[in-house]
Amino acid sequence: MPVRVSTDRVHPAERHAFWTEAICRSFSQIETRPLGSTHVSGRFEFVEFGAAKLVRFDSSPQCYTRSARLVSRDGADDFMFDFQRRGQSSLTQGGNEGTMTPGFGMLYDARRPFEDRLYGPEQRAEVLVVMVPARALLHAFPDAERFCARPIPLSTTLSRAVAAFIRSAVDAKEARAGQDEADIAAYLAALLRIANGTGHELSRSSLFALLEAYLKANIAAAIRPASAVAGEFGISERTLHRVFADRDTSFERHVHKLRVELFHRLLGGAASRGASIADLATQCGFADAAHATRSFKAAIGLTPREFRSSIGVLQREPNL
Repeated sequence: MPVRVSTDRVHPAERHAFWTEAICRSFSQIETRPLGSTHVSGRFEFVEFGAAKLVRFDSSPQCYTRSARLVSRDGADDFMFDFQRRGQSSLTQGGNEGTMTPGFGMLYDARRPFEDRLYGPEQRAEVLVVMVPARALLHAFPDAERFCARPIPLSTTLSRAVAAFIRSAVDAKEARAGQDEADIAAYLAALLRIANGTGHELSRSSLFALLEAYLKANIAAAIRPASAVAGEFGISERTLHRVFADRDTSFERHVHKLRVELFHRLLGGAASRGASIADLATQCGFADAAHATRSFKAAIGLTPREFRSSIGVLQREPNL
């Protein structure tokens, strides 16, 4: 289950101390100070993958500092990678300084002092943070330290898929079964290799979670052919098909499965109760309502209308 912390219910005069303590307790020892005159506010939530953490973090403009004194006292042993979602961040570490805006990411090392400023024109900054044990990342990519405080453009399909995977993992409220910090370290190593101008070197098992995150994020659109998706992920079409064959399915069947699952969730959700079948079909990427209805009945045994009328009496999971 994810850990969630928010200053929303804390008195403004007590927020600074509350916020600092929450970060120190959940991540590592740091000092914080507000930037500007706004009241301190923030929220974060995270899910653990073994010794790794995937975090959604946002705050009012603030400076987060980990001094040599805190490093010596705390002894943290993590690398962190921030994906900028909103606002800006400026990071200083080891004589390097980098600034990033949405669409960029940056690595830093909690074993050494750093200063990280989060700010933005909307008086809000949001980042996705990956925390991974240093031993795991350095095993996957020994040159990781060289990339600290260097903005990395997240312009490739694979890098966007990693960000989508992090968001979906936090939203799912639990880690994917069978995955641990080694998988998360492999994803960070892949981003660093791409920034270094080399291939990502991800295994087929690691690629599946990223391909699935990519497909879910783009399910409303007409998914590109397998050959095009393979090219965007830097693999051959044969390798892409083997990724899905390893799980006794195919690229096309998995896309169809994800569409039916989303259609099932939307039909059963209170927020979609007033939407038409055709609108929901479009949200799921079906060609039309008729196609969605045929696919849904084949999986569930009921038409969408029959399923809606049965909610509260009978609900079945898709048998795909």
